[in-house]
Amino acid sequence: PNTGGMGAYAPAPVVTPSVHMRVLDEIVEPMHHYLRNQQDPYRGVLYVGLMIDSNGAPSVVEYNVRFGDPETQVTLPLVEDDLGEILLAAATGNLASLSPSFSDSHSATVVLASQGYPESSQTGREIFGADLEIDEGTSRGYVNFAGTSMEEGRLISSGGRVLAATGIAPNLAQAVDIAYQIIDSISLEGSHFRTDIGYRALSPKK
Repeated sequence: PNTGGMGAYAPAPVVTPSVHMRVLDEIVEPMHHYLRNQQDPYRGVLYVGLMIDSNGAPSVVEYNVRFGDPETQVTLPLVEDDLGEILLAAATGNLASLSPSFSDSHSATVVLASQGYPESSQTGREIFGADLEIDEGTSRGYVNFAGTSMEEGRLISSGGRVLAATGIAPNLAQAVDIAYQIIDSISLEGSHFRTDIGYRALSPKK
């Protein structure tokens, strides 16, 4: 079945420096040139969904004028500057004056989905254990809420993709471990999640 994103990790080893340059030269810059030369130039978020083939060639899957989900959960924690200042600079046409810096850490997120997702999601069920946070110096983890609501002081599922557990750590293996540690602590009747997030990046190279 076709689902929304069920997990993500960053940085992605498949995006080598050469792949990164191809993405900029062949996809990002041409679109940027087009948008900035319109009568009403676009200012905002432009999210590009890509597929990278075995030869390192990027192909566009989709463009969105919003942050990606769940990609945002793993990219924003690595931004070391004030996000508000970055967004303000973009909105006022001053983004070129900034040079955002990024952490050397790794991040991973795992999405918890409700029973029946994506065909027909079961909602209205109470969620337990979603308050776990991990803070161990250079490693941390927490929950981002999505398809949830509060009813009489209880956390209730209200959508297909219910929440995402995110881990940030010095290496990807630790980040993935934290994300799954949190997701395993959460109880929601009938819920499910992928157990292979990050496996391509963590698998031994042949």
